[in-house]
Amino acid sequence: MKHNLKFAVLALLVMMSVILSACGPAATQAPAAATQAPAAAAGNTIKIGALYPLTGDLAKLGEENKNGLQLAVDQINAAGGIKSQGGAKLELVWGDSQGKPEIGISEVTRLAEQEKVLAIIGAYQSGVTTPATQEAERLGLPFVVSMAVADKITDRGFKYTFRICPKASWYAKDQVSFVKDLKSLAGLDIKKVALLHEDTDFGESTAVGQKQYLKEAGIEMLLEVKYSASAADLTTEVAKVKASNPDAVLTVTYLNDSVLIARAREALGMTNIPFIDAAGGTVDPEFIKQLGATAEGWLTEIEFTKYAAGADVLNNAYKAKFGVDITGNGAYAYQAGFVIADALERSGNTDRNALRDALAKTDMPSGPTMVLPTDHIYFGPDGQNQNAPLFVVQVQNGELVPVWPAKYAAKPVILTK
Repeated sequence: MKHNLKFAVLALLVMMSVILSACGPAATQAPAAATQAPAAAAGNTIKIGALYPLTGDLAKLGEENKNGLQLAVDQINAAGGIKSQGGAKLELVWGDSQGKPEIGISEVTRLAEQEKVLAIIGAYQSGVTTPATQEAERLGLPFVVSMAVADKITDRGFKYTFRICPKASWYAKDQVSFVKDLKSLAGLDIKKVALLHEDTDFGESTAVGQKQYLKEAGIEMLLEVKYSASAADLTTEVAKVKASNPDAVLTVTYLNDSVLIARAREALGMTNIPFIDAAGGTVDPEFIKQLGATAEGWLTEIEFTKYAAGADVLNNAYKAKFGVDITGNGAYAYQAGFVIADALERSGNTDRNALRDALAKTDMPSGPTMVLPTDHIYFGPDGQNQNAPLFVVQVQNGELVPVWPAKYAAKPVILTK
């Protein structure tokens, strides 16, 4: 598989069509509920719902998703809209989960029944996305998961859920693969590991994968420490980890807790022990902004890096519009916009079942609308994107620099002695 990011010059996006050929598994018959739910296109506009935590503790991360998706839709519309549907423009209808599962469910219902959206993109948190996709399944409404990693989201046999990002167990698998490679990368032979993670679906499901892959790799798991992501202090939890004397620590975090862990790690004198996060709060620009030098040396997985070949084109477009670098959240939301547009081109109408069938047949190759480090996107029978690779980056001089896989490394891993 070729993992080079292939971007076209941004100006080409204005000229191009997002019509792509279709191939893939045969679509399944839609449930009766779907045929009773009318899809909406007002005039020459196709309404797409977008569900993220736009207020509350995770509003900053919700904004990253929102901005990435908005950039994609702006480019799609500027390029002529959905050509097979008379140049119809995409209109985003926003839903705010507030970071709460029950609100996420009610927003799916509102977007489907009142706003009459054709599909929904979202929803960032696994704890919100899991029940939100269940409601969408009940309504026969296609739901494209741009970011939310709990394995069970695509393990339930749903027909209307399609996930672009990796699932939690894949993050865990790559964390362990990186831990094993630290011997060749930095001369560090990891034999015993501690787990430290928040206690929602995100942390719990990733930890299940961590345990599995550590066992397969013959690496001892010393202990598992769970905590609430809304905690005001995590010194006690980090101290428990220190007492176990691990060679490395695998974490699963959101922003608030990642900052608390980093501060406790420094205060307890643990900066010589690698902490490796599963693309959680550590990938948020606020992590480095809030911590400064305390963030140095942290390792984390990430879905997108501006340092990858060609990634500067997307990053520059995003920065010109929003004033900051794009994150993995933004990049996956951006990609979701083009996945929806591609399926709409092939479906040729505004019927939810037709769109579902087109999504199931997605085979988006490398090209101007592919921003992920993969040769193509396609969904398995469970709706999971089968090509969703990850990088490991390290905070070096205030930047997230790719250090793994070795062939994509911009700089070597730096370990504190």
